Amino acid sequence: MTPTAVATLGFSILCLLAAAPARAQQDKVIAAGKEEFQAHCTACHGDDARGDGRLAELLTVKPTDLTGIAKKSGGTFPFWQVYGVIEGAVPVKGHIYMPDWKSRFEADQTKRGYDDAYLRILTLTHYLESIQEK
Repeated sequence: MTPTAVATLGFSILCLLAAAPARAQQDKVIAAGKEEFQAHCTACHGDDARGDGRLAELLTVKPTDLTGIAKKSGGTFPFWQVYGVIEGAVPVKGHIYMPDWKSRFEADQTKRGYDDAYLRILTLTHYLESIQEK
């Protein structure tokens, strides 16, 4: 084996070893986002995020199918736009406005005793990114 081949093989192994902890962390973030979604979003968006939750029929405008965001955006998930919608900075009109989750999470964090509103929104956004249809 040539020195270049050995170096390439060594680099590839290092990349694989480094990717395992990163993948585990990514999985934890997505799992936390899924928990937030199940606790706060399924009533309107449904268990599978397709806009068919139990309250959907009561709304004037059907909730968005959240699995098709990337497809509607030319194949790229608009991460920070979605974050802004969840945060409440980008209004979404329906029968009522989509809840301002930043304010709700901030109110909840005073009960918990730590600042996690932004992290909760980030985990939700990462979860939604992970469920996009290909």
